[in-house]
Amino acid sequence: MAHPERKKTFVDPKVQGALVRRLVLHWLSFLLVASLVTFCLQVLSNPFRSISEHVGQLWWTHGPFLLVMVFLLPVFVLDTIKMSHRFVGPIYRLRQVILEIAQGDPPPRLKFRDFDFWQGMADDFNRMVDQLTTRDEKTVDYETEGADAEKTAEKTTNKTTEAN
Repeated sequence: MAHPERKKTFVDPKVQGALVRRLVLHWLSFLLVASLVTFCLQVLSNPFRSISEHVGQLWWTHGPFLLVMVFLLPVFVLDTIKMSHRFVGPIYRLRQVILEIAQGDPPPRLKFRDFDFWQGMADDFNRMVDQLTTRDEKTVDYETEGADAEKTAEKTTNKTTEAN
């Protein structure tokens, strides 16, 4: 069964946490490199100024950019978590269905939300479940036919034995 009203966004802390850590690492690396390059360009623009004058000038010219970057980090993190939910959620759901099947429950149809990734995987899974269900039904039919044939053979043997 699909869960179109899924409320939980942080579904798989291991995967989504790794994505967030990687995003923050990239963001910090970018900020560090951009600041270093900006500072070097500031110093090269007038090498005769003192470092404190360069830092002051740097803050006034590029401080707003730094503030915007700081305020954008939570937006980037939240968007990454929401985006990752589109592929982590379906894998989480698939894992739940596999556990249900492993516990002996009948296999349910798998359906992901329309905007989730891995739609083809749900279709493939459903085809696999259909195939296995068909095979199980045929196996039950063969077992039933075999049991019926065995009973018929026993009856025939019993009648023959009784007749002698």
